Amino acid sequence: MSKKKDTYFDDLIKELSAKIEQIDTGIKHSQTPTRKELEQFIWKTGRVVRLLVSPEKDEARKIFWSEVKGILKEVMHIEQFSAGTFVPGCVREDVLEKSLLMTLQKLLKYTQARKQGSIAAPGEVQTMETAAKKKKLNEEKGQTEKEVEENKKKYEYSELAEKWSKLADTCERWDEVDTDPDEPCPDIKQHGNCSYGRQCCFCNTD
Repeated sequence: MSKKKDTYFDDLIKELSAKIEQIDTGIKHSQTPTRKELEQFIWKTGRVVRLLVSPEKDEARKIFWSEVKGILKEVMHIEQFSAGTFVPGCVREDVLEKSLLMTLQKLLKYTQARKQGSIAAPGEVQTMETAAKKKKLNEEKGQTEKEVEENKKKYEYSELAEKWSKLADTCERWDEVDTDPDEPCPDIKQHGNCSYGRQCCFCNTD
């Protein structure tokens, strides 16, 4: 059962690898296609990918096709795509060979990961609504993690400030210590002369 399920992954990996090599060779040899040729190539790629996935066969294929469309929309207006009829408007106006190459490489890596199980299949067909919901959840998760980190830093700062406050409470401030009028100037006692001059409270008691 597993082998049958993986067949379309294998076929798609083989097809994408061939197309990637074809585009890469063209770029390396500066073989620039016309706009019409590029549009036809992209549409045919979308058509053969859909044919290999065959989303109408079962729910798993239907879900995977929705994932594939999410990647193909980088080079296509996927809502205008039809596997039966070529429509020029289904190809994005800003797409170039290099961006097409990157998209197919991305789709290849994603297909390989799905086949190997390193990327789990979603529980439902991916639509624009589910994609937007997923994006929002990721943003909220990122925001939550940021808030947790900020709160952690605030707590650590508060804890450190509290420790310093407790330490300060155990120490006497210099201006809170009562001095003995008859006590000799500590500066003279240590160095032999007073460096404070007229401001020294020990030397100038009057």
